[in-house]
Amino acid sequence: MHTSSIRGFLHAFFILKRVDFYSSNRDIINDFQKKPGLVHISKKRGIDVSQVYDIIKTHDINVLNTNIIKLMEFK
Repeated sequence: MHTSSIRGFLHAFFILKRVDFYSSNRDIINDFQKKPGLVHISKKRGIDVSQVYDIIKTHDINVLNTNIIKLMEFK
């Protein structure tokens, strides 16, 4: 398998992972984008603050990975 094929599979994986994660946690992510604040969202959604933190952190990492992939594709 060529390196470019492996890279393509990895790129697709991270992009799909981002989309799937966003779909599963859309409400919390959108709440944070509208009005940042872990405690506020935790109370509104009835979940622990650490869960809100993990969701936002994972979303940010997924966005970063996708942006890096996009930059690599332009090389």
